[in-house]
Amino acid sequence: MTLDLSIIVPAFNEAPRLAEGMRRFETAVAEGAVDVGRTEVLFVDDGSTDGTAAAAEELLAPLPHHRVVRHPVNLGKGAAVRTGVSLARGGYTAYMDADMAIDPRAIPLLLDGLATHDLAIGSRALPDSMVESTYAVRTVMGRLFNQLVTTGTGLGLHDTQCGFKAFRTPAARLLFHLVRIDRFAFDVEILARARRLGLGITEVPVNWRHVPGSTIHPLDDSITMFIDVYRSRLGLLPAPPVPAVGVRDPSARTPSPELDARVRDVIAGTLVGVPVPVVAQGPSVIALLPLVDPEEVALVYSALRAELEPLQVSRRALGIEALRRLGPLADRLRAPPVPGGPA
Repeated sequence: MTLDLSIIVPAFNEAPRLAEGMRRFETAVAEGAVDVGRTEVLFVDDGSTDGTAAAAEELLAPLPHHRVVRHPVNLGKGAAVRTGVSLARGGYTAYMDADMAIDPRAIPLLLDGLATHDLAIGSRALPDSMVESTYAVRTVMGRLFNQLVTTGTGLGLHDTQCGFKAFRTPAARLLFHLVRIDRFAFDVEILARARRLGLGITEVPVNWRHVPGSTIHPLDDSITMFIDVYRSRLGLLPAPPVPAVGVRDPSARTPSPELDARVRDVIAGTLVGVPVPVVAQGPSVIALLPLVDPEEVALVYSALRAELEPLQVSRRALGIEALRRLGPLADRLRAPPVPGGPA
């Protein structure tokens, strides 16, 4: 069955707050904001020690498409979301916090944003957003951090740290393959990488209210985030190359829709349910394989050779600059259209 949306919920020692968050999610389902028949929920327990995974299994049991994954040790929120992205099978992928501090009834706004952009992110700083909080320290630290990000990266976004973001899944796989920050500042690196690759980002308003019991430590975590943003800004976090397989028709001079379709069909039959980016460039079609195991990359290469010879099939590893030389990637990482999803 084709899934419209994968929702990733990263969590660390959230057992006491899951039930309340799940009630908010159920309200969104009841009001039609989420179609659980075409949505999967991927819950990633990031090494919790308080029974978070067991609580999640119980609460998610009524959903037809769900999975609970557990890291053996705490790796960081960014690492937890990356794990979820690697497992996502929906045409679109979103992540949100376990406490559902952002009202999940805003999910349709994210999906609407993906009709014209590669990323849609919630922003608590937009005029139409509503913020309910009496926790002054956290509010001040959040504003200070965002000012630092705006000054240091030139992203020009109102709120980089809102834990409510959505992607076309091929774009999500590419970005989370490239990102090296595993803790709270991973959002900044994601957005910076997206900008560098020419991907489109839009912000949507949200309703946010503070939920007591957060595991975030405003001072310690803010210092860590400042350091990570600084390292990222100075280029101290080189991105790993993206494995790829290229198929070239030596007799052609221009892009071939037929070759593009054939490559996509072979990959779909080899990596069932994995939405990977495929980019046409001149007489070549390049399948990017981010977050794909090396063994599966080898399988894709073998399958393309078997199905498409005598065309030239080659394995590649593309760094950031090589990706940029492919041309603007915006609108080239679209997921296949899904019923009820963005056009």
